[in-house]
Amino acid sequence: MLKARELVHPVGKGDPERAKSITIDKIVEIHQFMVAEMQKVLTEFLSLDQETRSGFTSKACETTAELLVSIAVEQHLSVHCEDVEQAVIRYEQMLQGNAEFARCTEQLANMMQHLTSAAQPRVEKASFLKALRHIAESTQKAKVFAKKLYEEYRAKTCNVVDAYRRFEEFADSATQSAEGLEEDLTPVEMQLCFDEYRDDPQVREAWTQAGAESSFLMSSMMTGRSPSSGSAAPEDKKVKKTKPSEIVEMQDYMVDELKRICEAASTSMAGNSSATPWRQDIAMQMVQALASASVERRFGVGAEEMTMAGFQHAAALQKSERFVRATEKQQEILMQVAQLCSPAPAGE
Repeated sequence: MLKARELVHPVGKGDPERAKSITIDKIVEIHQFMVAEMQKVLTEFLSLDQETRSGFTSKACETTAELLVSIAVEQHLSVHCEDVEQAVIRYEQMLQGNAEFARCTEQLANMMQHLTSAAQPRVEKASFLKALRHIAESTQKAKVFAKKLYEEYRAKTCNVVDAYRRFEEFADSATQSAEGLEEDLTPVEMQLCFDEYRDDPQVREAWTQAGAESSFLMSSMMTGRSPSSGSAAPEDKKVKKTKPSEIVEMQDYMVDELKRICEAASTSMAGNSSATPWRQDIAMQMVQALASASVERRFGVGAEEMTMAGFQHAAALQKSERFVRATEKQQEILMQVAQLCSPAPAGE
């Protein structure tokens, strides 16, 4: 990567004729390959010491990574990345509904963010501890709120519209309470800070209290990214013993609950088109929170425990077609929620 940094990647517009020969399936295959290559670049960069990484600007990281991945695509798949971009534009609408393409693009974006963040200096330990303690407090409040909201929604004393409005108010309140923090850290930056300060007992305790490890693992599993070698070992956590088959059953149940809540939201929006549009991030969080609360009520396993158990049984679960299908279906449903919140084109 250090040598590639010195290269310049020429920008081309692509050949429309060559792009026509690239099918949707081929586009997905290329992006899957790009994810694998990007993971190699990220792993190599993270193996460098902090002083060396600090010598890279964010732009240099992006340019170098794009160059290395582009070269690999052209050498191994015999296609030009500029032609792939043309093909993506050609099939843009159809690709919006392709869960695997969406997963790959999200993985690439997350890994690029991880790469550029790794080049930046870490925040001071005191600021990191303050952020972790705030997260711990906020997480506990969120759990209590979500459980209460779900019970009311289940008892039909609160419909999906009321649930959204209350969730929105809670989220806005949580955002305001975080405004006093000195640092606004992304999940990737949180993990990098932990890797830097993990030897401090206070940091490890605050990290555990904040549930940061399970959140990072959940993000990793959803995007296919491997946790860094510095992560706290999942085996050290006290997790309810759960079999892979039970996790698969929970995933299937989660799909059913997500689908049910999504359908309720869709019906409510269709019946009141004049209402203020829902915010995508809030709607997706609400749907996930209600579905997770339903899973916990039925199986006695919370979202954090399920994530940790899923990580421990990752090898077996990756071979389970039911688990993979359920995970992909969850992503599809969440994409539907996001699309429901998107404003309709003019004239419709």
